[in-house]
Amino acid sequence: MTMIRIALGALCALALGGCLGSTPPHFYALRSSSGEAAGAPLAAHPELGLAVGPLELPRYLDRPELVMQDDSNRLTVLDAHRWGGSLRTDILRVVADDLGRLLGTARVAVYPAEPRFQADYRVLLDVRDIQATPGENVTLLVRWTIASMRDGGSAVTVEETRIEQPISSESYDELVAADSAAFGTLSRRIAEKIATLATTVQLNP
Repeated sequence: MTMIRIALGALCALALGGCLGSTPPHFYALRSSSGEAAGAPLAAHPELGLAVGPLELPRYLDRPELVMQDDSNRLTVLDAHRWGGSLRTDILRVVADDLGRLLGTARVAVYPAEPRFQADYRVLLDVRDIQATPGENVTLLVRWTIASMRDGGSAVTVEETRIEQPISSESYDELVAADSAAFGTLSRRIAEKIATLATTVQLNP
């Protein structure tokens, strides 16, 4: 019995030592006003109403950990590097914030919340892929749709955008910064299209 207690005590000590010696994970979040979205606003449309989302995301990316993909299509899940919240909601938040600033409107609702104002357009995002290699670049592939909320939700624009964003170093901080910049570039391209649409349509508060 004494030997069993000693063995159990040793196992507990090893387990505790392993827990105490483990490195806590690093947490990250995307930032708005990055990349091309950090540039000057495109327009001032305070009367413009936008709804951003839903968003489609590949299942392998829709998880707490950062995921890397190499040239052989092998996926590496980085347990020590995680999103502080949800990548899905982070993308929606960043795109919504960028569109509001670039188009000069505070009337932006983010899915799943429904707008409590008259929305003119809904932006739907289908993230096809995000590939990232530390020290090299982030490749973002997104199919996006702008639907007219004043015309029964019919699509007025459907486009696919591929963005290559360099990563300045091999750190994961810089990798996430490059992710943010890539989505900022995407936001600006969507905003440019909405700005063009808004000049040809009479918008009412």
